[in-house]
Amino acid sequence: MTIFIWVTTVILTLPQRNKSRASQTVRSVKGFVADGKTTIKPLTKIIQGRKKLNSPILIAGFPGAGLVGSISTSYIIDRLHMNQIACVESEFIVPGVIYAEGKLRHPFRLYSNERGDVCVLVCEAPVMLQGMYSVLDTVSRWVLHNNVREVMVLDGIAVEGLPDSNRFPIVLSSNGREADEANLIHGYKIDTTNKEEKVDNANSVYPTTAFVGGMSGGILSSCLSNGIASKALLIYASRGIPDPEGAAILIESLGKIADNTSLKIDTAELRKQGAALKTRMEKIIQSYGEQRQRDQQGQVQSQTSIKDGVMYG
Repeated sequence: MTIFIWVTTVILTLPQRNKSRASQTVRSVKGFVADGKTTIKPLTKIIQGRKKLNSPILIAGFPGAGLVGSISTSYIIDRLHMNQIACVESEFIVPGVIYAEGKLRHPFRLYSNERGDVCVLVCEAPVMLQGMYSVLDTVSRWVLHNNVREVMVLDGIAVEGLPDSNRFPIVLSSNGREADEANLIHGYKIDTTNKEEKVDNANSVYPTTAFVGGMSGGILSSCLSNGIASKALLIYASRGIPDPEGAAILIESLGKIADNTSLKIDTAELRKQGAALKTRMEKIIQSYGEQRQRDQQGQVQSQTSIKDGVMYG
């Protein structure tokens, strides 16, 4: 018995007038709206509300050591009553949303104050390594398009244990015009007694050469590539422990070096949170040390009793 299967081949041909448009759609890898509801979206784009900006300073903070970058930016957003004006959408941002204070929020957001002279960039989701350049290039284009006069990155340098309360940040700076003008400002320090700047020798505290990676380093590198003035404020922060005190020090430093009076923000609340957290951590560390000491003493006593006693086999 033979079974015949009829195969019908249908060849769809485009009219001659639409051929160029179809080829244009295929080539539109960077984003082109095709006919109907079919679209090819850019790999990375920024959705922005209608907010007029006034040559703002852009402050960027990302999850890092002690979460000082994220804590700092969240505190600034709250104190300056900032509103979200944009979000970054990308195939390279790990999908997800942030749930905070009863609201769902996009993980990569841009905020602005009422005057439009201060913006804050917040990213709370991982960016895939293969798409890092795509995301950074888009952010850089937004910075250039909105005439941002300076980008300031806040981040932490991970250390073990609890950092000293008298610590101060290191400030890395570039004017964005000449590579030779990029400089390392040694000894930038806050005098906690009279709240004035003073210069001290910080060579023994911070290294003179270092590598800044991740989103913080990527933003700074993109600024250098595009001639954008930038600064990085980095501070020693606890590894794996939220550090409100470190965030407070960064905000105080930012208020001293930024050319904007609205960034002189009261950090008393952060300082209070930092002091309470440090007290709790010190008690935990002390309790852990005492327990470890008791365990060691018990182990020594056990070994002594076995050594002095008679063991029968």
